[in-house]
Amino acid sequence: MSIDREKILGDFYMREIRNFAPLADDPVLREYLNDLGNKLVMHTDNVRYPFTFFWVYDDSLNAFAFLGGYIGVHTGLVLEAQDESELAAVLSHEIAHVTQRHTARNMERLEQASTLTLAQMIGSIALTMVNPAAGFASLNATVAGLYQRQINYTRQFELEADRIGMTSLYRAGFDPEGAPRFFGRLASRYRYSSTPPQMLLTHPLPESRIADTQNRARQLGAVQLAPSLDFELAKMRIRVRFSRRGAQDLLQDLQSERRSLRHPHQIAANNYGMALAHFRLENYEQAADYIQPLRDSDRLNLFYLDTLTDTWLQLGRNQEIVDILTREFIRRPNNQVVTLNLAYAANAASQYDLSRRVLNNYLIYNKTDLVAWQLLYEAHQGAGKTTELHEALAEMHTLRGRFQSAVEELHTAISKTTEEQESTRQRLTARIEQVRTLEAERNRVSTRN
Repeated sequence: MSIDREKILGDFYMREIRNFAPLADDPVLREYLNDLGNKLVMHTDNVRYPFTFFWVYDDSLNAFAFLGGYIGVHTGLVLEAQDESELAAVLSHEIAHVTQRHTARNMERLEQASTLTLAQMIGSIALTMVNPAAGFASLNATVAGLYQRQINYTRQFELEADRIGMTSLYRAGFDPEGAPRFFGRLASRYRYSSTPPQMLLTHPLPESRIADTQNRARQLGAVQLAPSLDFELAKMRIRVRFSRRGAQDLLQDLQSERRSLRHPHQIAANNYGMALAHFRLENYEQAADYIQPLRDSDRLNLFYLDTLTDTWLQLGRNQEIVDILTREFIRRPNNQVVTLNLAYAANAASQYDLSRRVLNNYLIYNKTDLVAWQLLYEAHQGAGKTTELHEALAEMHTLRGRFQSAVEELHTAISKTTEEQESTRQRLTARIEQVRTLEAERNRVSTRN
Protein backbone atom coordinates (compact mmCIF):
# COMPACT_ATOMS: atom_id res chain seq x y z
CA MET A 1 0.00 0.00 0.00
CA SER A 2 1.49 3.32 -1.04
CA ILE A 3 1.80 6.21 1.42
CA ASP A 4 -0.56 8.29 -0.73
CA ARG A 5 -3.21 5.58 -0.71
CA GLU A 6 -2.76 5.10 3.01
CA LYS A 7 -3.34 8.83 3.62
CA ILE A 8 -6.43 8.91 1.41
CA LEU A 9 -7.91 5.82 3.08
CA GLY A 10 -7.09 7.31 6.47
CA ASP A 11 -8.97 10.45 5.52
CA PHE A 12 -11.95 8.33 4.51
CA TYR A 13 -11.81 6.40 7.79
CA MET A 14 -11.89 9.67 9.71
CA ARG A 15 -14.95 10.83 7.79
CA GLU A 16 -16.68 7.54 8.66
CA ILE A 17 -15.76 7.89 12.33
CA ARG A 18 -17.03 11.47 12.42
CA ASN A 19 -20.27 10.16 10.95
CA PHE A 20 -21.10 7.51 13.53
CA ALA A 21 -18.67 7.54 16.47
CA PRO A 22 -19.51 9.47 19.67
CA LEU A 23 -16.62 11.90 19.41
CA ALA A 24 -15.82 14.06 22.43
CA ASP A 25 -15.02 17.06 20.25
CA ASP A 26 -14.08 19.30 23.16
CA PRO A 27 -11.58 22.00 22.05
CA VAL A 28 -9.79 22.12 25.42
CA LEU A 29 -9.33 18.36 25.64
CA ARG A 30 -8.43 18.25 21.95
CA GLU A 31 -5.72 20.86 22.49
CA TYR A 32 -4.29 18.87 25.41
CA LEU A 33 -4.28 15.56 23.52
CA ASN A 34 -2.72 17.10 20.40
CA ASP A 35 0.01 18.79 22.45
CA LEU A 36 0.82 15.55 24.25
CA GLY A 37 0.66 13.41 21.10
CA ASN A 38 2.75 15.76 18.98
CA LYS A 39 5.38 16.00 21.69
CA LEU A 40 5.81 12.24 21.31
CA VAL A 41 5.72 12.41 17.50
CA MET A 42 8.60 14.93 17.58
CA HIS A 43 10.73 12.26 19.26
CA THR A 44 9.69 9.38 16.98
CA ASP A 45 11.55 8.23 13.87
CA ASN A 46 10.02 7.40 10.45
CA VAL A 47 7.18 9.94 10.69
CA ARG A 48 5.79 10.31 7.15
CA TYR A 49 2.89 12.72 7.66
CA PRO A 50 1.20 14.83 10.36
CA PHE A 51 -0.69 12.96 13.09
CA THR A 52 -4.23 13.69 14.21
CA PHE A 53 -5.34 12.77 17.73
CA PHE A 54 -8.98 12.70 18.79
CA TRP A 55 -11.21 11.62 21.68
CA VAL A 56 -14.03 9.07 21.58
CA TYR A 57 -16.70 9.59 24.23
CA ASP A 58 -16.73 6.08 25.67
CA ASP A 59 -16.15 4.81 29.22
CA SER A 60 -14.31 1.70 28.02
CA LEU A 61 -10.52 1.34 28.03
CA ASN A 62 -9.38 1.64 24.45
CA ALA A 63 -7.04 3.46 22.10
CA PHE A 64 -6.46 2.71 18.43
CA ALA A 65 -4.41 3.80 15.45
CA PHE A 66 -5.36 3.66 11.81
CA LEU A 67 -4.15 4.69 8.38
CA GLY A 68 -2.87 8.19 7.75
CA GLY A 69 -1.69 8.96 11.28
CA TYR A 70 -5.06 9.04 13.06
CA ILE A 71 -4.99 8.09 16.76
CA GLY A 72 -8.21 7.71 18.74
CA VAL A 73 -8.37 7.64 22.55
CA HIS A 74 -11.43 6.69 24.60
CA THR A 75 -12.24 9.03 27.47
CA GLY A 76 -12.36 6.00 29.79
CA LEU A 77 -8.68 5.34 29.20
CA VAL A 78 -7.65 8.63 30.82
CA LEU A 79 -9.65 7.85 33.94
CA GLU A 80 -7.64 4.64 34.30
CA ALA A 81 -4.25 6.34 33.84
CA GLN A 82 -2.70 7.45 37.12
CA ASP A 83 -0.23 9.95 35.67
CA GLU A 84 0.69 11.57 32.36
CA SER A 85 3.50 9.08 31.64
CA GLU A 86 0.97 6.24 31.62
CA LEU A 87 -1.26 8.05 29.14
CA ALA A 88 1.78 8.99 27.05
CA ALA A 89 2.89 5.33 27.04
CA VAL A 90 -0.35 4.30 25.35
CA LEU A 91 -0.08 7.12 22.80
CA SER A 92 3.55 6.35 21.97
CA HIS A 93 2.65 2.68 21.44
CA GLU A 94 -0.12 3.63 18.97
CA ILE A 95 2.16 6.11 17.21
CA ALA A 96 4.70 3.31 16.73
CA HIS A 97 2.04 1.09 15.13
CA VAL A 98 1.52 3.86 12.55
CA THR A 99 5.17 4.69 11.87
CA GLN A 100 5.98 1.00 11.41
CA ARG A 101 2.94 0.66 9.12
CA HIS A 102 1.49 -2.24 11.09
CA THR A 103 -2.07 -1.10 10.39
CA ALA A 104 -1.40 -0.70 6.66
CA ARG A 105 0.17 -4.15 6.45
CA ASN A 106 -2.75 -5.80 8.24
CA MET A 107 -5.26 -3.93 6.06
CA GLU A 108 -3.40 -5.11 2.97
CA ARG A 109 -3.66 -8.73 4.10
CA LEU A 110 -7.34 -8.30 4.81
CA GLU A 111 -8.04 -6.89 1.37
CA GLN A 112 -6.07 -9.68 -0.34
CA ALA A 113 -7.68 -12.48 1.67
CA SER A 114 -11.32 -11.38 1.31
CA THR A 115 -13.67 -11.70 -1.65
CA LEU A 116 -15.24 -8.36 -0.70
CA THR A 117 -13.82 -5.00 -1.73
CA LEU A 118 -12.43 -2.70 0.89
CA ALA A 119 -15.23 -0.26 0.08
CA GLN A 120 -17.78 -2.86 1.22
CA MET A 121 -15.98 -3.49 4.48
CA ILE A 122 -14.62 -0.09 5.34
CA GLY A 123 -17.47 1.21 7.50
CA SER A 124 -17.48 -1.89 9.68
CA ILE A 125 -13.70 -1.91 9.89
CA ALA A 126 -13.69 1.68 11.13
CA LEU A 127 -16.38 0.76 13.65
CA THR A 128 -14.29 -2.22 14.76
CA MET A 129 -11.37 0.06 15.57
CA VAL A 130 -13.58 2.27 17.74
CA ASN A 131 -15.57 -0.60 19.28
CA PRO A 132 -14.29 -4.12 18.51
CA ALA A 133 -17.36 -5.92 19.86
CA ALA A 134 -19.82 -3.86 17.79
CA GLY A 135 -17.58 -3.91 14.75
CA PHE A 136 -17.21 -7.67 14.66
CA ALA A 137 -20.99 -8.02 14.98
CA SER A 138 -21.54 -5.73 12.00
CA LEU A 139 -19.35 -7.83 9.68
CA ASN A 140 -20.48 -11.12 8.23
CA ALA A 141 -19.11 -14.22 9.97
CA THR A 142 -16.38 -14.93 7.44
CA VAL A 143 -15.02 -11.41 7.29
CA ALA A 144 -15.41 -10.91 11.04
CA GLY A 145 -13.25 -13.91 11.80
CA LEU A 146 -10.73 -12.84 9.20
CA TYR A 147 -10.52 -9.29 10.49
CA GLN A 148 -10.25 -10.41 14.10
CA ARG A 149 -7.23 -12.47 13.15
CA GLN A 150 -5.79 -9.50 11.26
CA ILE A 151 -6.35 -6.89 13.95
CA ASN A 152 -4.86 -9.11 16.65
CA TYR A 153 -1.37 -7.84 16.03
CA THR A 154 1.34 -10.46 15.98
CA ARG A 155 3.68 -10.70 18.92
CA GLN A 156 6.38 -9.23 16.71
CA PHE A 157 4.26 -6.15 15.95
CA GLU A 158 3.38 -5.63 19.61
CA LEU A 159 6.96 -5.98 20.79
CA GLU A 160 8.14 -3.64 18.06
CA ALA A 161 5.53 -1.02 19.01
CA ASP A 162 6.50 -1.37 22.69
CA ARG A 163 10.20 -1.00 21.93
CA ILE A 164 9.85 2.01 19.62
CA GLY A 165 7.09 3.58 21.70
CA MET A 166 9.03 3.37 24.95
CA THR A 167 12.11 4.88 23.30
CA SER A 168 10.00 7.81 22.07
CA LEU A 169 8.42 8.08 25.52
CA TYR A 170 11.85 8.39 27.14
CA ARG A 171 13.19 10.82 24.52
CA ALA A 172 10.16 13.08 25.08
CA GLY A 173 10.98 13.34 28.78
CA PHE A 174 8.36 10.95 30.20
CA ASP A 175 8.94 8.12 32.64
CA PRO A 176 9.38 4.84 30.68
CA GLU A 177 8.09 3.02 33.77
CA GLY A 178 4.68 4.39 32.76
CA ALA A 179 4.35 1.59 30.18
CA PRO A 180 4.83 -1.45 32.46
CA ARG A 181 2.85 0.27 35.24
CA PHE A 182 -0.18 0.83 33.03
CA PHE A 183 -0.04 -2.38 31.01
CA GLY A 184 0.83 -4.47 34.08
CA ARG A 185 -2.10 -3.07 36.04
CA LEU A 186 -4.50 -3.92 33.20
CA ALA A 187 -3.07 -7.42 32.79
CA SER A 188 -3.43 -8.16 36.51
CA ARG A 189 -6.96 -6.81 36.74
CA TYR A 190 -8.36 -8.63 33.71
CA ARG A 191 -6.26 -11.80 33.69
CA TYR A 192 -9.24 -14.03 34.54
CA SER A 193 -12.01 -11.80 33.19
CA SER A 194 -14.45 -13.16 30.62
CA THR A 195 -15.13 -9.60 29.43
CA PRO A 196 -11.79 -7.82 29.05
CA PRO A 197 -11.72 -4.17 27.95
CA GLN A 198 -11.71 -3.40 24.23
CA MET A 199 -8.03 -2.53 24.30
CA LEU A 200 -7.09 -6.07 25.29
CA LEU A 201 -9.06 -7.52 22.36
CA THR A 202 -6.66 -5.91 19.92
CA HIS A 203 -3.59 -5.55 22.15
CA PRO A 204 -3.26 -8.72 24.26
CA LEU A 205 -0.97 -8.54 27.29
CA PRO A 206 0.72 -11.88 27.95
CA GLU A 207 3.15 -12.06 30.87
CA SER A 208 6.10 -12.19 28.46
CA ARG A 209 5.11 -8.80 27.00
CA ILE A 210 4.79 -7.22 30.45
CA ALA A 211 8.22 -8.61 31.36
CA ASP A 212 9.69 -7.15 28.16
CA THR A 213 8.35 -3.67 28.97
CA GLN A 214 9.70 -3.92 32.52
CA ASN A 215 13.16 -4.89 31.25
CA ARG A 216 13.19 -2.09 28.69
CA ALA A 217 12.08 0.47 31.29
CA ARG A 218 14.97 -0.59 33.55
CA GLN A 219 17.41 -0.23 30.65
CA LEU A 220 16.18 3.27 29.84
CA GLY A 221 16.09 4.38 33.46
CA ALA A 222 13.28 5.84 35.53
CA VAL A 223 12.44 9.54 35.21
CA GLN A 224 11.10 11.36 38.25
CA LEU A 225 8.34 13.77 37.23
CA ALA A 226 6.10 16.05 39.23
CA PRO A 227 2.36 15.69 38.63
CA SER A 228 1.23 17.42 35.42
CA LEU A 229 -1.38 20.12 35.97
CA ASP A 230 -2.76 19.76 32.46
CA PHE A 231 -3.11 15.98 32.90
CA GLU A 232 -4.92 16.44 36.22
CA LEU A 233 -7.25 19.04 34.69
CA ALA A 234 -7.94 16.92 31.60
CA LYS A 235 -8.72 13.90 33.74
CA MET A 236 -10.99 15.97 35.97
CA ARG A 237 -12.77 17.52 32.99
CA ILE A 238 -13.51 14.08 31.57
CA ARG A 239 -14.49 12.73 34.98
CA VAL A 240 -17.04 15.49 35.66
CA ARG A 241 -18.12 16.90 32.31
CA PHE A 242 -18.41 13.60 30.43
CA SER A 243 -19.51 11.40 33.31
CA ARG A 244 -22.80 9.52 33.25
CA ARG A 245 -22.94 9.81 37.04
CA GLY A 246 -25.07 12.45 38.67
CA ALA A 247 -23.38 15.79 39.29
CA GLN A 248 -24.48 15.81 42.94
CA ASP A 249 -22.76 12.47 43.57
CA LEU A 250 -19.61 13.73 41.87
CA LEU A 251 -19.70 16.89 43.97
CA GLN A 252 -19.86 14.84 47.17
CA ASP A 253 -16.96 12.66 46.01
CA LEU A 254 -14.84 15.71 45.27
CA GLN A 255 -15.60 17.22 48.64
CA SER A 256 -14.57 13.98 50.38
CA GLU A 257 -11.33 13.75 48.40
CA ARG A 258 -10.21 17.28 49.26
CA ARG A 259 -8.96 16.27 52.72
CA SER A 260 -6.36 13.84 51.37
CA LEU A 261 -4.89 16.05 48.62
CA ARG A 262 -1.41 17.48 49.11
CA HIS A 263 0.07 18.51 45.77
CA PRO A 264 -0.98 21.99 44.52
CA HIS A 265 -1.87 20.62 41.06
CA GLN A 266 -4.22 18.04 42.54
CA ILE A 267 -5.83 20.67 44.75
CA ALA A 268 -6.30 22.95 41.73
CA ALA A 269 -7.83 20.07 39.76
CA ASN A 270 -10.22 19.37 42.62
CA ASN A 271 -11.35 23.01 42.67
CA TYR A 272 -11.75 22.84 38.91
CA GLY A 273 -13.91 19.75 39.29
CA MET A 274 -16.03 21.58 41.86
CA ALA A 275 -16.61 24.38 39.35
CA LEU A 276 -17.63 21.88 36.65
CA ALA A 277 -19.93 19.97 39.00
CA HIS A 278 -21.68 23.15 40.16
CA PHE A 279 -22.04 24.18 36.52
CA ARG A 280 -23.73 20.85 35.71
CA LEU A 281 -26.08 21.46 38.65
CA GLU A 282 -26.80 24.94 37.22
CA ASN A 283 -25.33 26.53 40.34
CA TYR A 284 -23.62 29.15 38.21
CA GLU A 285 -22.76 31.55 41.02
CA GLN A 286 -21.01 28.76 42.95
CA ALA A 287 -19.25 27.66 39.77
CA ALA A 288 -17.98 31.22 39.32
CA ASP A 289 -16.74 31.27 42.92
CA TYR A 290 -14.48 28.30 42.13
CA ILE A 291 -13.35 29.15 38.61
CA GLN A 292 -12.59 32.85 39.10
CA PRO A 293 -9.73 32.33 41.64
CA LEU A 294 -8.24 29.63 39.42
CA ARG A 295 -8.37 31.95 36.44
CA ASP A 296 -6.82 34.80 38.46
CA SER A 297 -3.95 32.53 39.54
CA ASP A 298 -3.15 31.32 36.00
CA ARG A 299 -4.48 33.61 33.27
CA LEU A 300 -2.93 31.61 30.41
CA ASN A 301 -4.62 28.37 31.42
CA LEU A 302 -7.06 27.30 28.70
CA PHE A 303 -9.06 24.94 30.93
CA TYR A 304 -9.90 27.83 33.25
CA LEU A 305 -10.64 30.25 30.40
CA ASP A 306 -13.06 27.82 28.75
CA THR A 307 -15.02 27.17 31.95
CA LEU A 308 -15.04 30.87 32.82
CA THR A 309 -16.59 31.52 29.40
CA ASP A 310 -19.36 28.98 29.94
CA THR A 311 -20.07 30.24 33.44
CA TRP A 312 -20.19 33.94 32.62
CA LEU A 313 -22.44 33.36 29.62
CA GLN A 314 -24.91 31.58 31.89
CA LEU A 315 -24.72 34.52 34.29
CA GLY A 316 -25.52 36.96 31.48
CA ARG A 317 -22.05 38.53 31.49
CA ASN A 318 -21.81 38.17 27.71
CA GLN A 319 -20.03 41.39 26.83
CA GLU A 320 -17.53 41.02 29.66
CA ILE A 321 -16.41 37.61 28.47
CA VAL A 322 -16.34 38.74 24.84
CA ASP A 323 -13.99 41.55 25.89
CA ILE A 324 -11.72 39.15 27.80
CA LEU A 325 -11.63 36.69 24.90
CA THR A 326 -10.96 39.46 22.40
CA ARG A 327 -7.87 40.46 24.38
CA GLU A 328 -6.78 36.83 24.55
CA PHE A 329 -7.35 36.48 20.80
CA ILE A 330 -5.05 39.43 20.13
CA ARG A 331 -2.42 37.70 22.28
CA ARG A 332 -2.97 34.19 20.84
CA PRO A 333 -4.73 34.54 17.48
CA ASN A 334 -3.94 30.98 16.33
CA ASN A 335 -5.07 29.15 19.44
CA GLN A 336 -8.12 26.98 18.80
CA VAL A 337 -9.52 27.20 22.35
CA VAL A 338 -9.36 31.00 22.42
CA THR A 339 -10.73 31.33 18.88
CA LEU A 340 -13.65 28.93 19.34
CA ASN A 341 -14.58 30.36 22.72
CA LEU A 342 -14.58 33.86 21.25
CA ALA A 343 -16.86 32.75 18.42
CA TYR A 344 -19.14 30.94 20.89
CA ALA A 345 -19.36 33.98 23.16
CA ALA A 346 -19.87 36.34 20.21
CA ASN A 347 -22.79 34.21 19.00
CA ALA A 348 -24.29 34.28 22.50
CA ALA A 349 -23.92 38.08 22.51
CA SER A 350 -25.51 38.30 19.02
CA GLN A 351 -22.26 39.69 17.63
CA TYR A 352 -22.47 37.51 14.55
CA ASP A 353 -20.17 39.56 12.35
CA LEU A 354 -17.36 39.17 14.89
CA SER A 355 -17.96 35.43 15.08
CA ARG A 356 -18.05 35.02 11.31
CA ARG A 357 -14.89 37.06 10.80
CA VAL A 358 -12.94 35.09 13.42
CA LEU A 359 -14.16 31.71 12.21
CA ASN A 360 -13.63 32.36 8.51
CA ASN A 361 -9.99 33.21 9.20
CA TYR A 362 -9.58 30.19 11.49
CA LEU A 363 -11.07 27.75 8.98
CA ILE A 364 -8.54 28.70 6.31
CA TYR A 365 -6.01 26.58 8.23
CA ASN A 366 -8.39 24.29 10.17
CA LYS A 367 -10.81 23.04 7.53
CA THR A 368 -11.61 19.78 9.35
CA ASP A 369 -12.79 21.38 12.61
CA LEU A 370 -16.45 20.40 12.98
CA VAL A 371 -16.91 22.60 16.06
CA ALA A 372 -15.83 25.64 14.05
CA TRP A 373 -18.19 24.81 11.19
CA GLN A 374 -21.08 24.33 13.65
CA LEU A 375 -20.37 27.71 15.25
CA LEU A 376 -20.11 29.34 11.81
CA TYR A 377 -23.44 27.78 10.83
CA GLU A 378 -25.01 29.29 13.97
CA ALA A 379 -23.44 32.68 13.22
CA HIS A 380 -24.78 32.66 9.65
CA GLN A 381 -28.18 31.63 10.97
CA GLY A 382 -28.20 34.48 13.50
CA ALA A 383 -27.08 36.96 10.85
CA GLY A 384 -29.69 35.75 8.36
CA LYS A 385 -27.07 34.66 5.79
CA THR A 386 -28.92 31.76 4.14
CA THR A 387 -26.46 31.09 1.33
CA GLU A 388 -23.53 30.86 3.74
CA LEU A 389 -25.63 28.81 6.16
CA HIS A 390 -26.16 26.04 3.59
CA GLU A 391 -22.52 26.23 2.59
CA ALA A 392 -21.46 25.59 6.19
CA LEU A 393 -23.86 22.64 6.38
CA ALA A 394 -22.33 21.25 3.19
CA GLU A 395 -18.85 21.33 4.74
CA MET A 396 -20.12 19.52 7.83
CA HIS A 397 -21.62 16.79 5.62
CA THR A 398 -18.37 16.52 3.67
CA LEU A 399 -16.35 16.00 6.83
CA ARG A 400 -18.68 13.14 7.73
CA GLY A 401 -18.37 11.53 4.31
CA ARG A 402 -21.96 12.38 3.35
CA PHE A 403 -20.98 13.62 -0.08
CA GLN A 404 -24.42 13.50 -1.69
CA SER A 405 -25.95 15.49 1.17
CA ALA A 406 -23.13 18.02 0.82
CA VAL A 407 -23.85 18.45 -2.90
CA GLU A 408 -27.55 18.97 -2.16
CA GLU A 409 -26.74 21.69 0.39
CA LEU A 410 -24.43 23.42 -2.08
CA HIS A 411 -27.15 23.39 -4.75
CA THR A 412 -29.53 24.91 -2.18
CA ALA A 413 -26.92 27.56 -1.41
CA ILE A 414 -26.67 28.40 -5.12
CA SER A 415 -30.45 28.74 -5.32
CA LYS A 416 -30.33 31.38 -2.57
CA THR A 417 -27.89 33.63 -4.43
CA THR A 418 -28.89 36.68 -6.46
CA GLU A 419 -27.78 37.68 -9.95
CA GLU A 420 -25.29 40.07 -8.38
CA GLN A 421 -23.55 37.15 -6.65
CA GLU A 422 -22.15 35.50 -9.75
CA SER A 423 -18.72 35.02 -8.19
CA THR A 424 -20.34 33.22 -5.23
CA ARG A 425 -22.22 30.93 -7.62
CA GLN A 426 -19.01 30.09 -9.43
CA ARG A 427 -17.24 29.32 -6.16
CA LEU A 428 -20.09 27.08 -4.97
CA THR A 429 -20.21 25.30 -8.34
CA ALA A 430 -16.48 24.66 -8.11
CA ARG A 431 -16.95 23.27 -4.59
CA ILE A 432 -19.58 20.85 -5.90
CA GLU A 433 -17.04 19.49 -8.35
CA GLN A 434 -14.47 19.18 -5.55
CA VAL A 435 -16.89 17.19 -3.39
CA ARG A 436 -17.75 14.90 -6.29
CA THR A 437 -14.04 14.39 -6.90
CA LEU A 438 -13.58 13.47 -3.24
CA GLU A 439 -16.35 10.90 -3.55
CA ALA A 440 -14.85 9.46 -6.73
CA GLU A 441 -11.40 9.31 -5.17
CA ARG A 442 -12.81 7.55 -2.12
CA ASN A 443 -14.44 4.95 -4.34
CA ARG A 444 -11.32 4.52 -6.44
CA VAL A 445 -8.85 3.86 -3.63
CA SER A 446 -11.35 1.74 -1.69
CA THR A 447 -11.76 -0.73 -4.55
CA ARG A 448 -9.34 -3.55 -5.11
CA ASN A 449 -7.17 -2.90 -8.18
